Amino acid sequence: MQNKLLLIGWDAADWQIIHPLMEAGRMPALKYLVEQGVSGNLATLEPVFSPMLWTSIATGKRADKHGVLGFTEPDYDHGGVKPVGTNSRKTAAIWNMLTEAGLKSNVVGWWPSHPAEELNGIMVSNFYQRAVATESKNWPMAPGTVYPKQYQKVMSQLRVHPKELTQQHILPFIPEAAKIDQEKDKRLSTFAKILSEAACIHNSATYLMEETDWDFMAVYFDNIDHFSHAFMRYHPPQLKKVKDLDFEIYQGVVNAAYQYHDMMLGRMLNLTDEDTTIVLISDHGFESGKNRLLSLPKEAGAPAYDHRSYGVFAAMGPGIKKDELVYGANLLDITPTLLYHFDLPLGKDMDGKPLINIFKESKEVKYINSWDNHVQRESKEKTDPKAAAEAMKMMIELGYIEKPNEDSEKAQEKSRIENEFNLARVYLSSGRSKEAAEILEELMKNNDESRFGLRLIVAYDSLKEYKKCLEVIERIESNSKKPIQQIIAMKAMTKLKMRQRKEALGIAQTIVKQRPQTAFAAQRVARILISLKKNKMADKYLERSIGYFPENATLLYLKGMSSYRNKKYEEAAIHFLDSVNLQFFNPKTHLYIGEVMMRLEKWEEAFRAYTIAYGQNPKSKKALKGLAELEDKGHQFELQETQEVQFHSKREDSSIPTQAKETYLSSLLGTVYIVSGLPRSGTSMMMQMLKAGGAKLFIDEKRKADKSNPKGYYEHDGIKALGKNKKLIEQAKDHVVKVVSPQLKHLLPKFKYKVIFMDRDISEVITSQNKMSGNEIAAYSFKLHQFYQDQIEELDKQFFRQLNVEVLRVSYHEAIENPAKIAKDLSEFLDELKLDEKFMASAVDKKLYRNKKGDIKV
Repeated sequence: MQNKLLLIGWDAADWQIIHPLMEAGRMPALKYLVEQGVSGNLATLEPVFSPMLWTSIATGKRADKHGVLGFTEPDYDHGGVKPVGTNSRKTAAIWNMLTEAGLKSNVVGWWPSHPAEELNGIMVSNFYQRAVATESKNWPMAPGTVYPKQYQKVMSQLRVHPKELTQQHILPFIPEAAKIDQEKDKRLSTFAKILSEAACIHNSATYLMEETDWDFMAVYFDNIDHFSHAFMRYHPPQLKKVKDLDFEIYQGVVNAAYQYHDMMLGRMLNLTDEDTTIVLISDHGFESGKNRLLSLPKEAGAPAYDHRSYGVFAAMGPGIKKDELVYGANLLDITPTLLYHFDLPLGKDMDGKPLINIFKESKEVKYINSWDNHVQRESKEKTDPKAAAEAMKMMIELGYIEKPNEDSEKAQEKSRIENEFNLARVYLSSGRSKEAAEILEELMKNNDESRFGLRLIVAYDSLKEYKKCLEVIERIESNSKKPIQQIIAMKAMTKLKMRQRKEALGIAQTIVKQRPQTAFAAQRVARILISLKKNKMADKYLERSIGYFPENATLLYLKGMSSYRNKKYEEAAIHFLDSVNLQFFNPKTHLYIGEVMMRLEKWEEAFRAYTIAYGQNPKSKKALKGLAELEDKGHQFELQETQEVQFHSKREDSSIPTQAKETYLSSLLGTVYIVSGLPRSGTSMMMQMLKAGGAKLFIDEKRKADKSNPKGYYEHDGIKALGKNKKLIEQAKDHVVKVVSPQLKHLLPKFKYKVIFMDRDISEVITSQNKMSGNEIAAYSFKLHQFYQDQIEELDKQFFRQLNVEVLRVSYHEAIENPAKIAKDLSEFLDELKLDEKFMASAVDKKLYRNKKGDIKV
């Protein structure tokens, strides 16, 4: 099979550990993968909880859409709580999509994937490797662990029990293992459990790679994350509070774990051929330097404080570029990229975009409304209670969840609260502050936890509810035993926004000399200092903060702003570029790169920066002004499809992060439904279909039916002069209105537009226009043909890309030949209008298709 793809997940893998090991020759397999392909950071999502993140990776959707909202969920059938599983996910995963497309998939160990789903291929669930028995001889496999069931026996035999490990397995990781007092120190048994689980996943994955046919293979290892949680505190350099003996014994475990994963990667690479694409990813990184924490706050999911915001991305294959860096990728982009690789359509309901820039050759991005409309998902097996209990035990041991209270109702309520809180964090991180605030307000009614309050303050700040910010701040301060730096920073920021500048500075100065505890606090303090023009103080504070958070894109942007204000343009350029390398979608940063490059007289770099800034924010007058200034100076450049520009200049607004899009859309005044196309492209027929389906039309019927349109024109006469009376479109809110393509540029930007655009062969359009005007014998105008073609291309480049525009392209010919299919598409596209598909389809009269391409003589 050609075009195969192997996806390998290493939970918590981090370039900060990997790069030194690769340079020392200790990770040769990954080094080969990087050198033969592309690599870069992979930005994570908030909250940084693995089951949520790996489900986002597998679906291309945020947690509010896919339904996995934490580690556990209430178990109303058996009482208490249960680990999240396959049935927690409410949307299609990549393997469901590929099954629907007729491709074979093998999935091993994905979290969460129990019970195993029916698919075209083999699935081994994330319960597979958990040792639920103390001895290997009587180690049962939970029902539903393997699909199809005929593979259950061989998979069972491939497992490795912790008790089967010998000193040959342990000493490469812990050479001083003999010094461990195993009666008092249980860390060796923890190590053995993690190592054996990695071996289980590797054995089953390599067996399936060798012994079965597959198009897609997904293998997930959680072991780097588990090794890191257990042993990162002993990783060099030695932290002050770590005992010498502990450091001596366990200092090499993390590096050895990475090397072991590289060995497993090498084996997998050897089992693939030159037609296979390999993608290796991690969902987040892991703190390995001076920001490591020896103790964690006592709250659910506290181990996530050890995680860093950037995971790894590396890809190699016949269609992948070689030895290049990738910028701006995030977890939501993985499934769209996999679909793009297999030449399958993306769901318009996905939150990610395909990483087109990693491929040697680009192709058209295809779309469907949602894969959920096509995929049939089944998982007949129920979760085995014994296996679920073992999975719970593992999460409790790692500290992800607390041991559930014996009172099942209390446990259920606690799980519900945590999942609600996680949903609020998803909303907050994606620009939906109002939805986040509603949840957080409810959580705060009976709970004064500062983690709830802090997020509520951020939500109120985004909503400009500054008095409410202060009310929550005062509530938290009155209940806190000691000052919380993040709360102090938000208090200062709130005072600044309320124009209490002196008070804001005074509050900020109380923590300026402290070590910044979080990047969140550091960003706000720095913004206050810059806003108040305390440039020297801001510069020093940012220097120190970046030392603790060197890969925080916002802090690097602020450092660039501080340098820019101090007229240190070359220094500012470095910081701005470092910032966009970490977070590519940031029009303001690109704008300032343009400003800096102008001052440094680097005209081409300025042109590219302004162009990207404008592409990411078409409303940016400063970006347009910069481009105009370059033109005035006589500098004109042809924009090259560089990696960075190509990444965000592709068709479809899915290349724009959901946060920016949804924040903008929420400010619009409502929706207008548009039927458009070239004159005589079938727009009247489409209006008839929508009317028959039950849509409300904005028409005046001034032009009566005639031989050209025997069923009527279904138009509003005033729309013909929309350029002179743009406000007329306000009357069409919640209605369908016909607007021919030349008039689309006059639509007011304050509405959302759902556009049904009729595509008809241009030669048929021109012939129909000639007949309507009485010029049937007129010579065919190729100039007019080219004009119409350019007009549609311009709409595709400009109007259809606008954030407030959603487009359904409808083939006139297909509407005539298959009206039922088009009616279904319309119903899905305009789902809020609840249209009747049968009535829409019945409105199409094939007899009116009178100017067919085959009959036209040009």
